[in-house]
Amino acid sequence: MNLSKFIEDLASSRPTPGGGAAAAVAGAMAAALVEMVAALPPPSASGASAARVKFKAQSAKLRKRLLELADEDCLAFEGVMAAYKLPKENRERGFEIEKALKKATEVPLETMKAAGGVEKLARKMVEKGNKNAVSDAKSAVYLAQAAQKSARENVEINQQSLAKLNLPKDL
Repeated sequence: MNLSKFIEDLASSRPTPGGGAAAAVAGAMAAALVEMVAALPPPSASGASAARVKFKAQSAKLRKRLLELADEDCLAFEGVMAAYKLPKENRERGFEIEKALKKATEVPLETMKAAGGVEKLARKMVEKGNKNAVSDAKSAVYLAQAAQKSARENVEINQQSLAKLNLPKDL
């Protein structure tokens, strides 16, 4: 993903990427900061401690997952738009919309979970990481929190849309 291109696309009038993808990218940036801080030995230590190696590996895994979730969020929303474009006479339209909205709710839920994991790691880096990089670790905490809050907004709006569908419960 080219960052400049992503920001330009985000600024465009196109529906994707949107807030869900931005939330996931914010979480990925937080994870990258955790990786950076975990890679720096405290001034009084030398080499890589087992804990820092573990934190770095965990944050790398979360960073990669969050970048995948940014793409998945775009695809999920495109699925919602496609479902709403189905002819109203189509008997499956309501069910297709429901399926698409559920997927569009699951992706930001996963983003919230992953960003929550990043926040926990970032807080550990604030406490245990290189004190010369504490501002980076704190920035990771704040970015992870922003990612979680932003993703929650998408979950809530999609849940509201699902509630408005009024699909029969017996089918």
